[in-house]
Amino acid sequence: MRTGPEPRCEDTELRLPALLVVACTTACTSLDPTGDRDETRAAVQTRLALDQPLPATTDGEAGEAIDAEVRQLLQRPLTAASAVRLALLHNHAVRATYARLGIARADLVQAGLLRNPAFDLDVRFLETSGTDMEFGLSQPVLELFFRPLRTRLAEHQFAAAKLRLTDELIDLVFAVRRAVVAAQAAERLVTVHRQALQAAEATHELQVELHAAGNATEQALALDRVAETKARLDLAAAEQEAALAREPLQTLLGLHGADTDWTLAAPPADDPLQGLDLDQVESRTIAASLDLAAHRQDLNALAQQAGLDSWRGWFPELVLGPNGIRLPGGTFGFGPRLEGELPLFDNGATRRARSAAALQAGMHDHVQLAVELRSRARSCRTRLSQLAARLQFLREVHLPQREAVVRATLKHYNAMQIGAFEVLAQKQLQLTDERAAVEIWRQAQEARLDLQQLLAGSDPERSRSAEDRNAR
Repeated sequence: MRTGPEPRCEDTELRLPALLVVACTTACTSLDPTGDRDETRAAVQTRLALDQPLPATTDGEAGEAIDAEVRQLLQRPLTAASAVRLALLHNHAVRATYARLGIARADLVQAGLLRNPAFDLDVRFLETSGTDMEFGLSQPVLELFFRPLRTRLAEHQFAAAKLRLTDELIDLVFAVRRAVVAAQAAERLVTVHRQALQAAEATHELQVELHAAGNATEQALALDRVAETKARLDLAAAEQEAALAREPLQTLLGLHGADTDWTLAAPPADDPLQGLDLDQVESRTIAASLDLAAHRQDLNALAQQAGLDSWRGWFPELVLGPNGIRLPGGTFGFGPRLEGELPLFDNGATRRARSAAALQAGMHDHVQLAVELRSRARSCRTRLSQLAARLQFLREVHLPQREAVVRATLKHYNAMQIGAFEVLAQKQLQLTDERAAVEIWRQAQEARLDLQQLLAGSDPERSRSAEDRNAR
């Protein structure tokens, strides 16, 4: 006996597509990684204190605006700041990082989905007459209870993935800055070697004149000639190194073809310690570390996995659904279907032990990682302080004294108390000291960048290890 009006087919047909549309819309919204990309860009901009916000997209009109800005940046001499801006705009590794956020988001959504129901159908053709048919629909019901644990596990994994992708972008920025320092140091060495060649040429020319007048031996002339050719070889080697030093930077900037014809701005003669706070670098490094934050999320995921494995040991599998049968002659029968797994031989003890051991190992790794980061922070501070002191001594004490020696030697030469060769010899010693100053400047700038990267949350030591593996 019916207790209400019979539902109409057209109502059901209208309701089902509406539900499907709502489900698809929900799925599409949850899979959209736009918010994740905005959050990552904001984190990078905050940690690096960038002046300009990063672009939200790279397609359509936004892509055309980015291309126009790239062309404008290449028309001016590149500084460290403009090179970083150019890399974040033009390097496809940045876009690949944003794309991997979509992968991480999809993994998170996938973890929250229920398993699809299974449909089974058995048909038997009887020898006598008729057909026997069994059919059923089953759904793992324990997934409803495990889903919150599995979702929280995936959320921790997703948070760790976002932190590591943010770390990749920060590492790219500091790789660009190091490449700029290396290229600038290489160009400065070319200038010093060019000055050394000029001094060697002057010495050789003077020796030629003295030899022609009979006041210099053949051996002295040959020695000066060799010194000049050696200076030419050194200059050629320095020019080669300067040309090769551009390539890592061009790769990081994503440049090729005609875009590689750019110039590099001269580095500012600033103090490597300028604007840096060297107090409490250990605690600040620990607080900012993206690696530690991602590791904490990994530990949370391991804890969730341990809980999930513990429950699965007692309730491995339980499937529930309707079941039907059609007997020969057209008789139907319906009823529930329950299918489960009895934990007689495998009660999940090995999975629980494995999860507990993985969690314990992860906790020890976390503590060890913090110890290593503290050590790197102290090492960077010590290295930077000592290099900055050496550079300051070179600039304020040694190089001025060397310049005073050259001026005094030149004064004695003008008084005809010494020969020109002594003046040129002192000039060459001065150029040798300037080459040493360039090398110490490069090391000091790299030490500064290492400390800044640690305080921004990234680990320069791990980045260099990855570069060494790629080089091999």
